[in-house]
Amino acid sequence: MKLTISILAILLVLSCRAQVMNIEQQRIITDTTGWAGTSQISASFTKYTDQLLTIGFKDHLQYKTDSSLYLMLIDYNLVKSPSSDFDNAGILHFRYNYKVRDYFTFEAFTQGQFNKLLDVRFRWLIGTGPRFKVIGHKNFRLYFASLYMYEFEELETPLLYQRNHRLSSYISITWKHKSGTILTNTVYYQPLLDRISDFRIYNQFDFSLKISKKLSFTTSYKYFFDSNPAENIINATHNLSNGLTFRF
Repeated sequence: MKLTISILAILLVLSCRAQVMNIEQQRIITDTTGWAGTSQISASFTKYTDQLLTIGFKDHLQYKTDSSLYLMLIDYNLVKSPSSDFDNAGILHFRYNYKVRDYFTFEAFTQGQFNKLLDVRFRWLIGTGPRFKVIGHKNFRLYFASLYMYEFEELETPLLYQRNHRLSSYISITWKHKSGTILTNTVYYQPLLDRISDFRIYNQFDFSLKISKKLSFTTSYKYFFDSNPAENIINATHNLSNGLTFRF
């Protein structure tokens, strides 16, 4: 029973964060140019009647100039027993921003991912569109974007190929205290362009408390809803998690 509960809890965490990636939460807010990044790694081993290995790795690297931002993100998670993989999921994301005006930025991105739990053998995304800075104060920022996104998806069971055209819109709010505490909330809305009844909603709230110059304690709440998920996959998930983030 303890093993079953542990597995279900871990799978719920992974399913919530793997379908839609919150890029706003991954941006490192900085007014200086050059390189910045974060790295996170976790591992656990549990043994009841069976053995359970959990591994998580996330790496974020960005380079900023006066007018451009280059961002790369890698996220990989594995939940494994000696007999099978309960989940095996990974994402590789690239994004480019070009600042046309102080309030207007052009975005382009591409992303590849796989997720055994969500029955996704492979998903590839590419998109572009405008991003607007609605409020740009030093300690409070509000952004809005509405991007076009092409989606190619290959599902495992049953074997199914999908090619979709979606709108990927989001609103992001960031508040930063002089102590280093940061609050961020982002809401994504992703409907099909030819059938708006097929849509995804993703909301993520993040709290970051600065421990030292490079280390922070983080709390994150995530909600995901898919109006038309893959066969035998639930519509909505919730997740509350805590962790440590190292910045360089």
